[in-house]
Amino acid sequence: MGYCMEQIDSDFMIKAENVKAALQAIKKLAGKETIKDGSGGHFSWVETSDFVKAKTLDKAMDAWRWEITGPEPEDPENDPAEFDAITFNGEKLGDDAILFNAIAPYVEKGSYIEMQGEDGSRWRWVFDGKKCKEVTAKISFDEDED
Repeated sequence: MGYCMEQIDSDFMIKAENVKAALQAIKKLAGKETIKDGSGGHFSWVETSDFVKAKTLDKAMDAWRWEITGPEPEDPENDPAEFDAITFNGEKLGDDAILFNAIAPYVEKGSYIEMQGEDGSRWRWVFDGKKCKEVTAKISFDEDED
C-alpha cells in the first residue's frame, strides 16, 4: 500500500449525538488488523494501541491520520462537540476504507471525502447514512468542434 494521495475536497459531518458511538465503532476495529508482522498486528500506517487508548473521537481519528474539527459547543462540559470538517494528514493510502466503513452509520448522509492519487486518479468516499462507498471519478473533456 505505497500509493500516495492527497485530499481535494470534503463535505463531512458527524453530529454530536453520534460522536460516542463513532468512537466505539473505531475501537471495535481492534482485533481486525490487516497486517500481521514482527511488530504484531496493525492496520496499514496505524498502530492499534493509538486508537484503542483514545478517549475522544478526534484523537481516535488522528491515530488513523485524519483530523476532524468542528465548532466549539456553547457548554463544553455538558454538550459534546459535533464535527463538520475532516482533513487527511498522512501521505499514503492505507486502510482508510476500513475506518470509514466502521463509522459510516454515524456520519451524515451525503458526506464525502474526495481524494487524488499520485497517478492523477480521483475518487470519493461517499457516506449514505449507513455505509461508505468508494466512487471513482470519470473525467471527460467536451470539445466544441464548430
